[in-house]
Amino acid sequence: MKSGDVVVLASYYEIRGSDCLALRAPRVQITQNPTLGKASIMQTRGQSSDSGRCAYRPVAVSQVVYQADRPGSDTLAWEVKYQNKTLGTRRFSATVGVTPAP
Repeated sequence: MKSGDVVVLASYYEIRGSDCLALRAPRVQITQNPTLGKASIMQTRGQSSDSGRCAYRPVAVSQVVYQADRPGSDTLAWEVKYQNKTLGTRRFSATVGVTPAP
């Protein structure tokens, strides 16, 4: 990506499988802030994936959004808390390569 770009790094939603009920969007929290850009959590509406019995359902979505400010290699981390106790809390990280804008 280039300096100034804004990208969605990850999107999360939750559906109860027994009846395909869309639940509230999982809670997402940044646990390691990037040093060369900014990270934020956005709430939006979307559709579930195109596979399985609950395909294309309207869902509430939490997204991890990254805005590149300066060139270099940037790292950030976040955790996702699901309502489903089996899924529980999951931790993720990403390393983003940023090149200078033209």
